[in-house]
Amino acid sequence: MFFPLLLTLGFWQLSRAEQKRDILQQIHERQAGAPVALADTSLAALKPYTRVIARGQFDNQHLWLIDNRQRDGRIGFEVVQIFELENDQRVLLNRGWLAADVSRTQLPEVPLVTGSVSIFAELYPVSQHPLLNAQGETSQWPRVITEVDVAVMGESVGKSLAPGILKLDEASPGAFRTGWQAVNMMPERHTGYALQWFGLALALAILTLFANTNLATLWRYYRHSSTTKK
Repeated sequence: MFFPLLLTLGFWQLSRAEQKRDILQQIHERQAGAPVALADTSLAALKPYTRVIARGQFDNQHLWLIDNRQRDGRIGFEVVQIFELENDQRVLLNRGWLAADVSRTQLPEVPLVTGSVSIFAELYPVSQHPLLNAQGETSQWPRVITEVDVAVMGESVGKSLAPGILKLDEASPGAFRTGWQAVNMMPERHTGYALQWFGLALALAILTLFANTNLATLWRYYRHSSTTKK
């Protein structure tokens, strides 16, 4: 029962490694091109990890803080606001990371950006985790959440939001600490885990072989014969 399970886990890790390589390749290809101007382009038509340039303004009335985000071992928040483009599109924009108060009793002060600005950013897909939510525990702003959910966040402000989320370039107005990671684990790590699972499967096969055959007896006899001859 455990042998096929270990093999399945090994091949699953190999498939995950291949998926991560595909994502990294997509990012490399799309970052090598010129940014897409959103003035004449629909966000819904763009592929994930596309670099964009946009002009608009921040919705400073609504602000979310994504909790439990780390940089260099420190806990903090990622700041998300709605960015309203000049062509009336609205999209969530992650401005980057701010450190949390050591006692975690106070939310960080978030400097606001007013007026019309031009930004550079990358379009990221939004993934959902069943144990996390974007509701927030209070109705006050800013709201502390644990994940991004475009539909839920749009409903909470009564506005229709474009799919995905923009992650701000560090050189753009309003950017905090960025250091975006497209994948949470590199392909090499998945490959290493796969080798561990395959190694356990091999060890299990060898132990099973010795336990269910006379190989152990033959091995002890061989060792005994070799010792006697010496």
